[in-house]
Amino acid sequence: MPDHVIVGVINNSEPQHVEQVVAAAGLDHSRLRVLTSEEASPKHVGSPISFIHVWEAMGENSLADDMTRGTGVIPDFGGTRVPGIDEDGGGLGVFEHPEVLDHMAGIGLPRGDAERYNGAIEDGRCVVVYTCDGDASSAQAAMQKAGVQDVRVF
Repeated sequence: MPDHVIVGVINNSEPQHVEQVVAAAGLDHSRLRVLTSEEASPKHVGSPISFIHVWEAMGENSLADDMTRGTGVIPDFGGTRVPGIDEDGGGLGVFEHPEVLDHMAGIGLPRGDAERYNGAIEDGRCVVVYTCDGDASSAQAAMQKAGVQDVRVF
């Protein structure tokens, strides 16, 4: 399980631009997920960056599954499935208001931060989610220097 999750916003969600920002920050692609409201395209599929297309993903599963898969976080092991409720694959989302989508569900962000990042996604920007062990300050500084905005460590 990672020690920290670093989250930030990139104003341009074009895959080539995101790749340039990530390269400038020197981030390990295996610890990185980029949430975007754009539909999947050949540019996304061919990218070394792992893009999560939130509108598609929200219809299929919890984004937490994609963001934490292989990291040892609880949702990686079946997560919040509730017997009698989840047999239809609905997850705990059956209790949510359908008009409110929380693209950041499962990351464990404080409500205000999650709302800010959700807004960025809905505005057409993309959100970078990076996991790291140990000191997160160097990764945070590298992201800021590369042009990632609103970078926070959780």
